[in-house]
Order: sequence, then C-alpha cells, then structure tokens
Amino acid sequence: MDERISTRQFRLLVIYFTIGSSVLFVPTVTAAATKQDAWISIVTGIGLNLLLVYLYIAVGNRYPGLSIVELSQMLLGKWLGTAVSIFLIVNTFVIGAVSLVDFAGTFVSRQIMPDTPVYAANILYVLSAVIGLRLGLRTIAQAAEALFPIITALFVIMILTVSPNMDTDNLQPVFEMGLKPHIKANISYFAFSAFPTVFFLMIYPSCVREGKKASKALLLGTLIGGLFLLIITVVCIAVLGAEGTARQAYPSYTLAKKINIANFFTRIEVLMAALWLIALYFKLVVYFYAGMRGLAQLFKMPDNRALVLPLGVIAVALSRILYPSAAYRHEWDTKIWPLYVGTSGLIIPLLLLGIGAVKKRIRNR
Repeated sequence: MDERISTRQFRLLVIYFTIGSSVLFVPTVTAAATKQDAWISIVTGIGLNLLLVYLYIAVGNRYPGLSIVELSQMLLGKWLGTAVSIFLIVNTFVIGAVSLVDFAGTFVSRQIMPDTPVYAANILYVLSAVIGLRLGLRTIAQAAEALFPIITALFVIMILTVSPNMDTDNLQPVFEMGLKPHIKANISYFAFSAFPTVFFLMIYPSCVREGKKASKALLLGTLIGGLFLLIITVVCIAVLGAEGTARQAYPSYTLAKKINIANFFTRIEVLMAALWLIALYFKLVVYFYAGMRGLAQLFKMPDNRALVLPLGVIAVALSRILYPSAAYRHEWDTKIWPLYVGTSGLIIPLLLLGIGAVKKRIRNR
C-alpha cells in the first residue's frame, strides 16, 4: 500500500506542526522576554528557522530514500547509530508526544471542561490519534487538507472580530528592549517551533511524492506557520498589552474571550479553542508517527501500525508521571526541553551531514 502523501498535504502538515502548541506558548514566552517588541523576536525567529530548514533539506536531499533513523545507522555505524536512533525516538515519543498529550488534557480540563479529569481528556485525545494512525499517514494528510479551510476561516474570523479591541499604543515604543531578551525569546521560539521540525526527516522526502517539490513545501509550510504565530502575537499584545499577554497561560484563548459584537456574537472561545486543538492534534500525530516509524525501522518490523495502540497506552500512562505539576513543567520547558530538542534539531543533523560529506569525499578519492 502506497503511504506517500502529496506535496500540498505535506505542506499543510508542516503548517499545523509549526502552529501546534506554539500558538499558545509563544506569545506568552516572547512577551515575557521582550514585552511589546515580541513581534520582532518572532520575525527574527522565522528568518533563522528558514535557515535551519535549509539544513534539513540538505540532509534529506543527500539521502532521499532514508529516514533520519536509517541514516544514523548507515553513517554512524551499528552501536553509535543505534544510540542516536534511540535518542531521536525518545525525543519524538516520550518527550514530544507525551508532553502534547499532557498539554491538551490540561488545557481542556482547566479551560473548557473543568469537571473532567485530566486522564479522561488525555485518553480521548490519544484515542483519536491512535485511530488516525491506524488508518495511515495518507488518511491523516487528507484530513489535514479537508480541515485547513475551516481552520483558516476560524482564524480570520477571530482576528477580524477582535480587531476593534486592538490598541496600537500597546505595541510602542519599538526596539526598546536590548539584544539579550531577544536571544532568550528566540531560544524559546526555536525550542517550540523550529527544532522539532527535524522530526519531519522521518517523513521527508521518503514519504512524499515529487520529492524535489517537497523541499519547497517544507520551506513554505514553515513560513506560513510562522506568519500565523506572528499575527496572533501582534494581536495578543495589541489587545491584552505586553504585561497582560505575559501573565496569561493561554493568551490566544483569552483573546477569543474578548470577542463581543452587539452583545450577540460572543462567548465563542470554545470554537477558537477547536482551532488550536486541531493544530495540536496534527502535531501530536506527526510526533507519534515519527516515533512509531523509527521504532519499526530500528527493530526491522514490517508494519509499524502494530505499535500504535501500545504506544498510545504508554503515552496516557506517562502523561501524568513525567509532568507531576505545573511548576515542574515550566522548569522543564524553559531549561531542559531546549537542550534536548536542540541536540536533535541542530547537532545531530549537522553531524550526519558532516560525516556524509567526509565519507563521500573519501569514496571519490
């Protein structure tokens, strides 16, 4: 069965993945670091992210038929390659997917259904991901294609309806913050939105038709997803102010609560929450798929779908163990996660590209 997806579907998955949980995290973190200049940090983050994507494209184009797990074992040898592969799989599943499961469950239980236990929300969210993965990557990509117009429409409606509450004075003065706060904000942007893109090397280009066009889809998807984050950050600061945005755990959700047209068109923040939860779902599915495919390749399994249900059960169990409290999660997200994902997203691709170039040069000689 052909599981390859089209370049359009791949681009949409990249957009969803870039938005994902970042749409709830990034405005808060950047506003806390750079106040009203948060949009500048997002712009520089998008530019640097595109440079990082060129690195991933170079890795993918050099070995178009291999995933990053297969590439690690080929270039680094049996033992080191296996160790790097396990590290990448742990990053995709245990740290990436499980954190998104916990985040989705916590968001739902705190903001939408406060009487619902977090475990119940986690189980439902993982169950939807398991069903999607059992149906295959093509089905997931087709769902992403069908839902994208709805997501875009909801986003545009939210921006237009909340625009009367915008105050451009909240965006001034410009360039007030120094360089250090912007570096801190860019590190957060890279940790949540840029470095995790490396896990698309489990899909790109081997699972994408028209591999040559897939590199453009990866670049364009990253750019469009970054523009979504830029717009929502600017609007959050213009409506809530820099301090208000920094204090909110979910500023974009708070932003939707401000929608009120003639005291009739109001209280629609749950519809807007659906936007974020759908984007988060596709990000979770990409993490799950990357970890699942990596495990199957590591253990030479012919069908990776057999791993879906066991990994789903493990994700639910770990979601409340790895993050015992909100304070612990905050420390993890700000201090530990950037190091983990930075190793996966920058050091390992550079290592693989460098070793591949050296080996090619030796063969040519």
